Amino acid sequence: MSCNWSHGVPSLLTLFILTAVIILFSASIFCGTAQALLYRAPVGSLKDNCVIWHDGTFYLFTMYRREQQIPDVLDQWHHVWLATSTDGVHWKDVGPVIEDAPFLIFAMRVWKAGDRFVMNHGSFTGNKQDVLRFWESPDLVHWTYLGPDYDVRRPDGARIDHMSVLTQEEDGKTAYYGYAVGGMLRSDDGVKWSWVMDYPLTDDMNVRVVQEPGGIERIDDTVYLLVGGFFPGSFNYAVATYIADNPMGPFSPDYPAFRLNGSSGRNLVGIWASFCRTSTELLMTNYILDPGGAFWWHPPLKTAVVDDGHLRMGYWKGNDAMKGPELGVDLSGCESTAEGVNGSMRSVKGRVVVNAPLRPHLRWLNSGEPNLGLEMIEEPFGMDKGLVLEGTMRVVPGNHVTFPAIGLCFEEEGQKGTAVLFGTCEQTDIGKLDWSGQLRFESQDRTGFGCATVAGIPAKQSCHFRILFRANIFECYLNDLLVQTWFTDHPTGRIGFVVQDGEGTFGNVRAWEMDL
Repeated sequence: MSCNWSHGVPSLLTLFILTAVIILFSASIFCGTAQALLYRAPVGSLKDNCVIWHDGTFYLFTMYRREQQIPDVLDQWHHVWLATSTDGVHWKDVGPVIEDAPFLIFAMRVWKAGDRFVMNHGSFTGNKQDVLRFWESPDLVHWTYLGPDYDVRRPDGARIDHMSVLTQEEDGKTAYYGYAVGGMLRSDDGVKWSWVMDYPLTDDMNVRVVQEPGGIERIDDTVYLLVGGFFPGSFNYAVATYIADNPMGPFSPDYPAFRLNGSSGRNLVGIWASFCRTSTELLMTNYILDPGGAFWWHPPLKTAVVDDGHLRMGYWKGNDAMKGPELGVDLSGCESTAEGVNGSMRSVKGRVVVNAPLRPHLRWLNSGEPNLGLEMIEEPFGMDKGLVLEGTMRVVPGNHVTFPAIGLCFEEEGQKGTAVLFGTCEQTDIGKLDWSGQLRFESQDRTGFGCATVAGIPAKQSCHFRILFRANIFECYLNDLLVQTWFTDHPTGRIGFVVQDGEGTFGNVRAWEMDL
């Protein structure tokens, strides 16, 4: 038995009417365009995205509801939204491809099995999330529910949610391994699945609240399993990497790059992680929580980087497609915004050198209060369409026993800003910089040992930074590895250079308006 809820092809008149309704409704809600870094639906909310590449096109599937509100209302998620892109940057709305399902639709994954595509998603019996449901499609647009005979539950009736799939050739046939929230499954055809077992993890780590596998891939001879949860050392939700040498495990924490993404503090912006394989590349996707509204965004795709056996998220060169007209950057007019700063600035041949010498201290083991120097680019950037900013930075310590830091600041209203500080002690901090009085920095997020994202910067080495900034959200990369996804409050468009306890040099600074 199967039930068919599919999205048919509307007439041109219907499309015209629907488009007009969407534009009017969107304007009444947003009072502007549906800006995001990088994509969101024009109406309603998205959540828990899944990206699959097929025949030259990216397909972005997400949970969808017509409402936008906080707190979340469980019983609104009965739809699946689809957007497509040929370059992975510019997305086109297809709209709901599953609508008004008679059950809740939670996070999903999509793969190809033979000559059809299969989707699974978490769902509920009553108020209990205890079932995986499966759909099939010939074209990734028209979907048919396979029916209760294909549903999968854990033997004990506990929680089960979306399942990622890994294939392996065994005895001349393709075997399908499934990695769901709740445990492992297996299939001979990729359509009909059976429960196998709980995850064989080698550690007894206390993962608080949830433990949610979200992606699986084989890279060279290693199987990488991505698991979301509340891990020790991170106050909020994070994604961690486990590794094994075969699809059945056992899986071990991938130290020292265990935390793939997440936040150490109470704020959370970039979340989740999964894989998307094209014909030539292995990419990664996640999603963004908008701290200023009831939205989930699809962020820029990343490339999967394996550095000495450890998985990291990197800048995908395909994102260069978001660069529009290049903007002029005049570094000769940089100015200090903080009075009484114990430091100096000079501009030399297109470079800015900021000097923040050490303050006097009592003993060499305790460097005391750090000294900060901040210089702002005089002219603000227009941020309405989004901004790509690139350049180099290099920091030299004040002496042989201190650990200087260098970074960028995004000015906000009220003599403050959000700053990213790369320390030479293998630590990156993001937080608030305040210059209403003495220049002060308060960290809100810290990346350090055990993280796959960039922890600090090597002293005396020139490193390349890259910022993707749109609608108060920015992604930061150093040497093309992901640092963090974060947010600002009421940015003015001015960007500054920050140095702590040393001399920092910034050069080759270029900027582009986003073309989205």
